[in-house]
Amino acid sequence: MRVDSVEGPGPPEVRIAASSGSITVFGEPRDDVISDDNARVKTGPEGSVEVVPRTGSRSVTVRCPEGTHVVVGTRSGSLHLKGRLGAVRATTMSGKISVDQVASADVRSMSGSIAVGACTGACRVKTKSGSASIRSAGAAEVTVGSGSIQINHVEGSVRARAISGSVTLDAEGHGDVEVETMSGSITVTLPDGCRPDVRAKTLSNRARVESPPGHDVVVIAKTLSGGITVRPR
Repeated sequence: MRVDSVEGPGPPEVRIAASSGSITVFGEPRDDVISDDNARVKTGPEGSVEVVPRTGSRSVTVRCPEGTHVVVGTRSGSLHLKGRLGAVRATTMSGKISVDQVASADVRSMSGSIAVGACTGACRVKTKSGSASIRSAGAAEVTVGSGSIQINHVEGSVRARAISGSVTLDAEGHGDVEVETMSGSITVTLPDGCRPDVRAKTLSNRARVESPPGHDVVVIAKTLSGGITVRPR
């Protein structure tokens, strides 16, 4: 197997663009950027590294240093970002996106589910058709057309919007929470002892607020069809 590689003094920014085919990027302990024989690696502007697929439809695997910033896109195909990476921007028109551990994320798909593991900073997720899940994030902004949203842990502020689908999130109460869905339930979980200012609006059910009222954090929740629950852990 032929392997293309570029070595530099530190974690670079890696740019990958393909017309179709899945792309897998590994962030691992190493000093160079290498790809399998389905792509070639070359030095780009301002010290960046460009990975260019040799054919438009074959899958590509790229291995780069931990902490590498990644810009990756494909029109048709799944994107898998594994290991520890820096700031990540990932876009696909049709395909799933999975992210393991990053410093920040801006992840978008027209049609496909998105799953983010750990995001230290801001995590932005957008898909028109497909579910979105985040295991942990510093802050989160999630927009879904048709599909559910699940955020297991977020330290700071949260903005989550879905046209059709439920929204479930667990927040630390260190930032305001704004959740809206046209059709679906909303469940917001806060730490024990957190006293939120809840502003809930639903047309089909009465909002259920189990946390004691206060001014520790603002929670805005709106749904046309579905229940709203704000509760302690």
